[in-house]
Amino acid sequence: MAETHTEAEHIEKTIGALENSIEKETATGSSTGITSWIKTLTEHKGFQTIVHDLEKLKEAVADKDGKKIYTLLEKLGDETVKAADKAEGKESASIKNLGKSLLKGAKLVKKLTGEEAK
Repeated sequence: MAETHTEAEHIEKTIGALENSIEKETATGSSTGITSWIKTLTEHKGFQTIVHDLEKLKEAVADKDGKKIYTLLEKLGDETVKAADKAEGKESASIKNLGKSLLKGAKLVKKLTGEEAK
């Protein structure tokens, strides 16, 4: 049960960090958060695609490649929202909120790079 509580806290911490980064229009701390999620999801079956996309996102953030960042955030947001359907209880809502935050982040990055949201 403690592991579930830790993962729920991890989700909430990620949502907070993502929303804070969006508000401040900065990627500060993104690499650490991404690395943490890569480690967490590597330990679970069925998340290889998401782990791969997170690794690509970490590279895109380091390269400051806005187009790649928003494309990956959109993909990760969609996949996270889908994954929320498989979760149970409060975790499902938290995971869905994380997915929505990723999608919100994608829209902001798209706007900041001059690519208007469609």
